[in-house]
Amino acid sequence: MSGARPRAEREFTVYFFDTDAGGVAHNLTYLRWIEATRTDLAEQLGWGIGEMVGGNHGCPVLTKTEVEYLRPAKLGERVKVVSRLGEVGKVRFWVESEVTRAGEICCRARQELASVDLATGKPRPLREDWRERHG
Repeated sequence: MSGARPRAEREFTVYFFDTDAGGVAHNLTYLRWIEATRTDLAEQLGWGIGEMVGGNHGCPVLTKTEVEYLRPAKLGERVKVVSRLGEVGKVRFWVESEVTRAGEICCRARQELASVDLATGKPRPLREDWRERHG
């Protein structure tokens, strides 16, 4: 990940409920951390949770996740998640995330999201002002 694209970052501690019997973070734990940080990013970009579920501009719905697990995060360690806005299209956009511990990359993810009208379940264009600012 590089460049000055909009980003959010968050730190987490690996707790018991995040791990398997060997004290290694479960694969879904990384996705939970990424989801929380991606939601922070959306908030910074003017697409807060209230707007997502009750607004007139659609809701970002996850359509695809590509994950590369590189190193394990372990019980008691601190990890940092950085999520950045990637490409922005008419209906879809991408978020790229990295989970690191002690400066080493544990996991990379690229997620595709689509703007969807929750009432109809159909895709809808991203807000034009949002596309202009971030596209």
